[in-house]
Amino acid sequence: MQAFKRVIKATGALLLIGAIAFATWFTKPWDDLQSWRFFLTQPVVAWRADIFTHWGVIQPLAELRASTNPRVYKRDLTSPDTISYSLDGRRIPLTNYLDRANISGLMVLHDGVIKLEYYAHGLDAESRNHLWSASKSFTSTLVAMGVYDGKIRSLDDKVEEYAPQFAGTAYGETPIRHVLMMSSGIDFFHDKGTPNRGDMYWDIMQDRQDFDKWVAKLPRRVPSGTDFNYIATDTHVLSAVLRGAYGKPFPQIVQERLWERGGFGGDASWGLDGVGHAMGHLSLSVRLEEFANLGQLYVEDLMLNGEQSVPDDWFAMVENPQADFQEPGFDEAGNMREGYSVQFWIPHDYDQEFMAAGAFGQYLLIDRRQGTVVAQFSVGEPVLFAKKEDHISPKEFAAVMRTLASKETFK
Repeated sequence: MQAFKRVIKATGALLLIGAIAFATWFTKPWDDLQSWRFFLTQPVVAWRADIFTHWGVIQPLAELRASTNPRVYKRDLTSPDTISYSLDGRRIPLTNYLDRANISGLMVLHDGVIKLEYYAHGLDAESRNHLWSASKSFTSTLVAMGVYDGKIRSLDDKVEEYAPQFAGTAYGETPIRHVLMMSSGIDFFHDKGTPNRGDMYWDIMQDRQDFDKWVAKLPRRVPSGTDFNYIATDTHVLSAVLRGAYGKPFPQIVQERLWERGGFGGDASWGLDGVGHAMGHLSLSVRLEEFANLGQLYVEDLMLNGEQSVPDDWFAMVENPQADFQEPGFDEAGNMREGYSVQFWIPHDYDQEFMAAGAFGQYLLIDRRQGTVVAQFSVGEPVLFAKKEDHISPKEFAAVMRTLASKETFK
């Protein structure tokens, strides 16, 4: 019996030592950054607001400075308490949605006037919130500007013509247009399959590898332009194309071509990989007003300082799927599945409506027909031990967005 107890004690000691060693290796207490926090966003809702608004703790940042000619928005505010939306024949208070969806910021613009402004979870008008994949839509907007500026001759040019680091690779031979469409045909996956974003984020966030080199190793899965496969690497490659086309770091391009000319009134930041390249597919942190400002610029045909900034056909590309496989539909469970265009999502029954979207509920709905914009920050829905009724279905989300985008709501 004594021998057995000694074995148990020894085993416990070894397990404790192993746990301490793993925790030390994972958290890297000697490091100035705490990249491990990136991997805590999914399981713990209570930590998200702090993580999302302090992204510089996780990875190095390039700073964007507020425009020297900032846009000042008029406000004619309505209280969320007075708004409700219709779902399956019921009227539901907007406050119900705000609580259940863990909304941390909501802003509605109609004809360039802020009609609703709401903050929660410790955020306020000056908080800079991480946009996750909604960053992709800023990157694609800059691609359109690159074409208009003559830096990119054609979207049908191959990636390697502007980003020679991808010469001779699967990405290098892919037309920019197909990368914009999330139709690169590259052998990479968002969730299911290998390699996927979990593998990628460990290497880029935790080990701080060179994202360009990581992406260059990916092989081809199918011919480009033949299917829709939503992957982070496509958008990072677009940022690399822009770097090569302009001969400048990506954040500098954002600053000069979009932030300054677009009247973005607040500072922002963009996260960098291990060698200092901005990750074009995520890591942009902005105030809610800057998020909404991108939408308003689209409503106004991206006229910056009274001058055209993108090709005439860009809006038709953004507002409409570019192939049948990008059309909205339904998943195997019968839930609504949004469509896609060029780094923007397309809702069901679309009519000049499109969305930037990021993980945990970061959304920017742009309705060019009505001239309205809805910008949303969220810390995401509860994951563990949540009741079914606490989750927001795609149908309910669509109902909320339609209500907020409708001018009838704010009469």
